[in-house]
Amino acid sequence: MTKPVSGKAEVSALPLTGFLFSGAFPRVKEIRGGLILVSLGEVKANVDTKILSVGIDIGTSTTVVLFSHIHIMDMSGNGQMPNAEIVDKEVIYRSPVYFTPLLSDTELDVEKITQIVKNEYEKAGVHPGDVQTGAVIVTGDTARKSNAERVLSSISHLAGDFVVATAGPEMESILAGKGSGAALYSQKQTESISNVDIGGGTSNIATFYNGSVTDADCLDIGGRLIRFRHGTRVVEYVFPKIRALAVELGIDVAPGKELQLPQVEQITDKMAGVLLEKYASESGSELFERLCTRQDAAHRKTKVDVFSFSGGVGDLIYMENLPDDFAFDDIGVCLAKSIRRRLPQTGIRLVRPAETIGATVVGASSHSVVISGSTVFITSEELPIQNIPILKVSNVQAMSKEQFSEQIQNSIRWIQGNETDQNVALSVEWGGEMHFDDISRLSELILAGTAELLRRQSLLIVLMRANYGKVLGHSLRSRMPKDRKLLCLDDVNVENGDYIDIGKPVGAGDALPIVIKTLALAY
Repeated sequence: MTKPVSGKAEVSALPLTGFLFSGAFPRVKEIRGGLILVSLGEVKANVDTKILSVGIDIGTSTTVVLFSHIHIMDMSGNGQMPNAEIVDKEVIYRSPVYFTPLLSDTELDVEKITQIVKNEYEKAGVHPGDVQTGAVIVTGDTARKSNAERVLSSISHLAGDFVVATAGPEMESILAGKGSGAALYSQKQTESISNVDIGGGTSNIATFYNGSVTDADCLDIGGRLIRFRHGTRVVEYVFPKIRALAVELGIDVAPGKELQLPQVEQITDKMAGVLLEKYASESGSELFERLCTRQDAAHRKTKVDVFSFSGGVGDLIYMENLPDDFAFDDIGVCLAKSIRRRLPQTGIRLVRPAETIGATVVGASSHSVVISGSTVFITSEELPIQNIPILKVSNVQAMSKEQFSEQIQNSIRWIQGNETDQNVALSVEWGGEMHFDDISRLSELILAGTAELLRRQSLLIVLMRANYGKVLGHSLRSRMPKDRKLLCLDDVNVENGDYIDIGKPVGAGDALPIVIKTLALAY
């Protein structure tokens, strides 16, 4: 299992679990097909590999399976810790778009969803054992179904090291914005862009500037919140919030009732107005607050330079020739028309993102690093832990305590959604060298920003790129509640949206095997 590489080094493959290092620590290079590739000598082998990944996106209305090749290269210099990055991705198979099977309005059909995924593996000619990594994401109103976790469990065995998650409404907004290309647009054009991903059950809004998220929201506005019996205008299903909205307009929308086009347009015009209210008014209406997915969400006026739309309804907004108003047995076409009519009133330019209908996750890449025991602080016995989402804050030294706390609390809310029992790993970057006073100030900032998180979680996870993990850990430990545990790790290079697995200490000292997982999006 050994092959020579350039220089004196050689690369050996070790099992992903149950390994123990002897002597000097090897440098972990990457995960390939369930193996950890490590450099045993002083000369590093270049990481340049292509892995097969799967992305399974189970949304409110639709389910999609994609297989892709993800090209990974180590972009670090000689003598540095590995820094594997996705340099290219190619979707090699995209399934048809399926309506997500439901047993009822509150329950997913686990068996049918699982069968769809299995059938798509067969159609793509892919054996589960061939897939090296991937992501299963349950989004939208689907994530709120009573058996969403059982769906994830049923599907996750189809490949090895999956990122498996139910994306909260704000996290789904961020994923859609990145997948559409809006985040990259904001970076290239240096403009603030708000991407509105409108699907069947929700409108996910994420605003980006210079590649970073500045705001995220989600409204219960979507194309399938009123569904009709096939080929008719007889209501088959109506979402409770939309039924209440219709009643206020004097329209009785109940299963079995037949609606006329002007009535549907009244409803969709009101929905469009509420959606764009975020950009057009200083204070939110009571209806806006009611249609927010999170009941504790506060209206925040968002000033942006441009709009982009994605999702099934979002894609319709760009079409010159729209299908029949009731082509999909729902209100999606009418909603797209209503939004398009109202857009000029906002005074905000409209751009088309790189992806409209395909703004979804295509899988994940993984790479692994070993953290030296000399600069790690560990008080937790909860290892190993997996699939912990990462929250990154840069230029911390320039922030006040209030600014830092606000960013942390917003980001935690975006990541967790309604799943407040989900822990997060906080990655902090401090520009330049750190002295004793800097360590003390950073400790105080972190504990102020994570106070609410620590009331719910017994473990605080802090990551750093610079080599201050142990001293920061001691500083945090002296200030933390005694009943809380701490992991403070350094030499970890991560980005927002990554996930981390942390294994038990191995070898000498407290070295930890770390796996960083990066979601690969459609754009």
